[in-house]
Amino acid sequence: MLNFREVQAFRAVMLSGSMTQAAKDLHTSQSNISRVIGQLERRIGIRLFERQAGKLMPTLEGQVFFRDVEHTFASLRGLEEKAEQIRKRGSGRLRVASVPSMAIVAVPDAIHRFAQRFPDVDVTLHVADSLTVCQWLATGYADVGVASEIFNATSVSHEVAHQSLGVCITPTDHPLARAPTTSKTVKNVTPADLIGECFLSLKSSDVMRKRIDDACLIDGEEKRVLAYESHFAAAICRMVSRGMGVSVANPLVAREYEGELAILPFSPQIEFTTHLVYPLNLPMNMLAKAFGDALCATTR
Repeated sequence: MLNFREVQAFRAVMLSGSMTQAAKDLHTSQSNISRVIGQLERRIGIRLFERQAGKLMPTLEGQVFFRDVEHTFASLRGLEEKAEQIRKRGSGRLRVASVPSMAIVAVPDAIHRFAQRFPDVDVTLHVADSLTVCQWLATGYADVGVASEIFNATSVSHEVAHQSLGVCITPTDHPLARAPTTSKTVKNVTPADLIGECFLSLKSSDVMRKRIDDACLIDGEEKRVLAYESHFAAAICRMVSRGMGVSVANPLVAREYEGELAILPFSPQIEFTTHLVYPLNLPMNMLAKAFGDALCATTR
């Protein structure tokens, strides 16, 4: 098998026309270049150079061999350029799995940000609940996930992309939206303010549904009127804006409807967390990490 250092030394001599200059180009000694060329000649069984009138001249065989060497080095340069292109623009595909709430608001913006950096990457967005998102990541069906809750923690890795406190959303003409405020603060809406109110809820399978329901109990009793349910927080926001009731929502989702509904602070605090999920037993996918950075920048 050819030795790369020997071929590199031969090429340097051919390009410079002398062993002295080749030694300078490769930051070594002339004697070392001469020794390496001799090793190459013995290895391939071809005399590559001869002396004519004191000058080093390539043999006919050396010239033919050099053409093949240059072809090989051109291929290597092509590989270097391809690697640089992949580093800068990416290549291939990215499979993103997301819970519905983030798939409607933050994830499209993150994909747009990601695509500006990696325009040659095909992105596929799959939408499911947090349990399914984590299962997809654990089985390698997706490269990166966006979830509200972590399942299969022994099979996936995860990090927090965003945390925010739940807000009460009401129609813009609702009495709570018109409540008097000071110049510096807005009165927090409390469960007592929601007594008798038509309340729009997430589906019972959603992890946030129980947290919101528990926070809204008064002396252990339900005082709201639970009239509507939806898997999609965005649908709830839209129905609230149409005057169909009130709700407690993730501010990341609610802010997309700012101006169409009132967004008010809520107490007690309910924390909404957005997790980035990755496969646990696979090397970190460069594109998945870049998408995670894009999502964090989008939700900041």
